[in-house]
Amino acid sequence: MLGYQARRPSLYKLIDEMARIDVPALIVAGDEDEGSLEASLLMKRTIPTAALAVLPKSGHVLNMEEPAVFQPLARGFLPSGRGRSLDASRPATKPPSIYGPAGKP
Repeated sequence: MLGYQARRPSLYKLIDEMARIDVPALIVAGDEDEGSLEASLLMKRTIPTAALAVLPKSGHVLNMEEPAVFQPLARGFLPSGRGRSLDASRPATKPPSIYGPAGKP
């Protein structure tokens, strides 16, 4: 961790770069992976084309812990000859505020 994680910039310093991502992004997190939940939410909120899946009772290595759940998610997201990939987030479906149309109480 000290060899890599400590030297890379914080995700919070990469917000501007993440906001420019214009390809579909699938973020998958386990609800028991406390270290990645906030970062996953940050990426979902920042990357305009991101989708977020949170798997219950799962940790960090989701593809090995929950292959029966992870693999269909990945297959449904990736483009194939039989269908299309997950569409980018639709801004029209995002409310202006989590508090409702009137904004913060």
